Order: sequence, then C-alpha cells, then structure tokens
Amino acid sequence: MSPKSRETVHSDIESSDDEGVIKNLDYKPPKGFTVHRAKKHTTSVFDVDETVQHELWLIRVPEGVSNEDLASMSITLPPTTPSKESDESFTLGTLKKKETSSSTNTSSTTKYQLRTVPTDSGFAGEMLALQPLVPDSSKGGRLVQAPLGIRHHLALVAQPTIPSGEPLADEILSRPIPKREQPEGLKMRFKFSGMETQVPGVKLSGSGKKFAEQWAKTLEKRQREQEEDLIRAQQAEAEEAVEDEDQVEAEAEEDVVATEEAQEAPETSSAPAKKRKNEQAEVDGEDEKKVKKEKKSKKEKRDKEKKDKH
Repeated sequence: MSPKSRETVHSDIESSDDEGVIKNLDYKPPKGFTVHRAKKHTTSVFDVDETVQHELWLIRVPEGVSNEDLASMSITLPPTTPSKESDESFTLGTLKKKETSSSTNTSSTTKYQLRTVPTDSGFAGEMLALQPLVPDSSKGGRLVQAPLGIRHHLALVAQPTIPSGEPLADEILSRPIPKREQPEGLKMRFKFSGMETQVPGVKLSGSGKKFAEQWAKTLEKRQREQEEDLIRAQQAEAEEAVEDEDQVEAEAEEDVVATEEAQEAPETSSAPAKKRKNEQAEVDGEDEKKVKKEKKSKKEKRDKEKKDKH
C-alpha cells in the first residue's frame, strides 16, 4: 500500500520575461508515488498512430443489447458534411430484438434505431463533450488524447410504439346509440325562440309532419282556451261593477227617503222617529248581508269553473 502523502502543487509558470508561458504539461505524480511503466505493449487499431489514418466513431448502446445483436445490423454511412450532421438527426439503421419481461413473463419485440446525434439536440448530448484517450505505443502504451477526436456520434435508441386509434374509432362508430328514456308524464311547456317560425322551402314528411300537425293543433287549442278565460274574466268584472252601482244607487235612495221622513215628522215625535230609524237600520243590515251572500256565491261559482278548466 502506498504511503499517505499530501500533494504539493508546483507552478510551472516562471516569473521571467516570458511570464504567463507554460513550460511543461507532463504529468507529475504526487509525492511518494511513481508512474507505472508497462514492460510490453501490443499495437492495436486504436493506437495513436493508427487513428490518424482512420475515423473514431462513438456509439452509445442501451443496456441489454449485446455485440452479437449489433453484428446482425447493417447500417448506412452517415453524411460526410459535418454541417448537415450538426443540423438534424439521421437514421442509419434499425434493429429488432426480442425481450422477455420478468414481471409479466411475456415476450415482445423492441425496435431500435441507430441515429446520429446533432449538436443542437437534447438526447445523448453529453456524448459531444467526451474526449477519447488512445494508447501510444511509443510511450509504452500510455494513454494520450486522440489527435483527430471523434468523427461521428451515434446513439442506438428504442423506437416508441404509439398505439393506433383506428380500431377504437371503428368500434365507437359501429356502437348503436341507445334511445334516451323520458320521465313518465313529461310535458313540454317551454317554447324557445323561433319555434313557430316556418322555414321557407322545408317540407316535413312522415313522423315529423305528423308531429308538426299535432303540435299546431295543441297550440290553437291553448290559444282558444286563453281567449275564453279572458272573456269570462271580463264578463265577471262587468257584472260585479253593475251590481256595485245598483247597490250604491239603492243606498242613496234609502238615505234620501230617510231624510225626508225625518224632516216631515214633528219635533215632539222624536221617540217614534228614533224607533223607525232603528228599524230602518235593521232592514239595511239585512239587505247588506243578502248582497254580500250573493257576491260570495258568485265568486265561488267562478272559482269552481276556473278549477274545472285547469
């Protein structure tokens, strides 16, 4: 186990005439540690000298997709113009893979698309910031930054399955519309605006024509009943007015007769006159009761007729 040490930061910037110029960027291990040197290194296609002659592609693959699955997929070459690749995403290939769900124990086929990663896109955008490190055989396999960087960024993404609404739409269209049940004894009393307006050029037939004829007869019947009720009410008011006038005239005549009799009688006969006056008052009271009784009887008769109509 290496000893614990505190790393000391040494500045490679000299404060001489060329101040601000970095002299050395080579890696320096912390105090107490040494750089491991590989004794043997095998040159590969990813060697720094080989990458100058080839292109580096960075491909992101989702978990569960193996190298065998990728070997069966054929792709097309991406656009060679970097400007086109940075503006939009291109689909270079497709892959179908059968997957089994552990929860439902059912198998399904997932479709994948190999797409280029545009610079202005949100998906897989972190790939654009990655810098590749490749081995350098001349330095004993030490990892150095690839001189040409990554040429193409590709991502294998699952293609979303959007269910079609056509079967549901066909089922809704073929579904019969049930007839709405109406409450028993329901009668139409509200007459909306334009209900009785005749539309030019429209001819009803069948059940519509029959309903229109019945409704027109119903409206005529209601109008006649309203007119008859109005006439009866006017006649009753006229009869009451005549009766009131007759009663007022009768009372006025009785008052005149009583005044004349009182003037003709002598002053000594005040007692008989008083008696006659009392008798006349009793007669007037009986007449008044009789008139009120007749009015009450007529009123009850009118109320009964109105009730029978409704």
